[in-house]
Amino acid sequence: MKKFLKILLVLLVIVAIGFTVFWFARPADVSFDEVRAGIPHAEYSHFADIDGVRVHYQEKGMGMPLVLLHGFTSSTYSWKDVFEPLSQNFRVIAVDLKGFGFSGKPDGDYSRRAQAMLVGHLLDYLRIEKAWLCGNSMGGEIALNVALLNPQRLAGVILIDSAGVKVSGAGSLAPGYLLLPVVGRVLTALALTSEKLVRQGLEKSFYDRTKVTDERVANYYRPLQTRGGQLAAVRARTQADEYPIEPDLGRIYVPTLIIWGAQDQLIPLAAGRKMSLLIKDSKLVIFDSCGHLPQEEMPARTVDEMTKFIAGQKQSQNQFSRGFTWITRI
Repeated sequence: MKKFLKILLVLLVIVAIGFTVFWFARPADVSFDEVRAGIPHAEYSHFADIDGVRVHYQEKGMGMPLVLLHGFTSSTYSWKDVFEPLSQNFRVIAVDLKGFGFSGKPDGDYSRRAQAMLVGHLLDYLRIEKAWLCGNSMGGEIALNVALLNPQRLAGVILIDSAGVKVSGAGSLAPGYLLLPVVGRVLTALALTSEKLVRQGLEKSFYDRTKVTDERVANYYRPLQTRGGQLAAVRARTQADEYPIEPDLGRIYVPTLIIWGAQDQLIPLAAGRKMSLLIKDSKLVIFDSCGHLPQEEMPARTVDEMTKFIAGQKQSQNQFSRGFTWITRI
């Protein structure tokens, strides 16, 4: 028995050493400067130190600020096809959230609420008093947290296949083993030695799988090849349910546009319908033949719906203001 335990101990030490070498053989993070040439809209990229995190964001345009928040394991890349057309009417700011894209990936709090606080402090840094927030998937839930924490900072919210409510049939891009303590990190690191897991996740995210190109897979996969990117993904997933937001959706009073892909395999349309019922001043728009990423699968229609909704809210506010002025003059 003692001999067996000694052999087992030696094997465990060998495995631990092997994994340590394997783990530290990969880079800690992605270098923006090294890959700048292949980054969409890199000329509009900036970095800011927010709460000790080096935050990457892209900014273009003038007018009402419109902040774009990506989903889990995504980045500003997710907005590449809507960034330019939206900037024709708005001051567009696409953000890499803490732990994703080219933003810093430190230890700490990766809950949706912590990300929302980071977004609020980025607004302070950019001297933005009021903005529209648009979030896809995880980014939608973060936008909802901002709406609850700082409602006075928002002109409105746009949710695109947003997380935040519980419905049957919901899936996840993250494999179940990722939630296992210690073992989850090991298995995740091993699984991400190739792009296969990322490609499978994107195939679940799109209705039209011809859009899952090698270029798209490469851009999603790039941060996940690093130690920081993998640890951030694990932390964001394991801390996702720390502050459930569904019970508080009735306290959101800002105008809200909800866009949903009818064929979303990750967060089904039932979640969009439920969210629309819970948020009082909301409008649900359904994209048929579309999956979890309308901004990537149907960018032109996404831009059109967003622009029309914001313009409609502005017109309504102007009419109310004129009516209020007329009443006060009587």
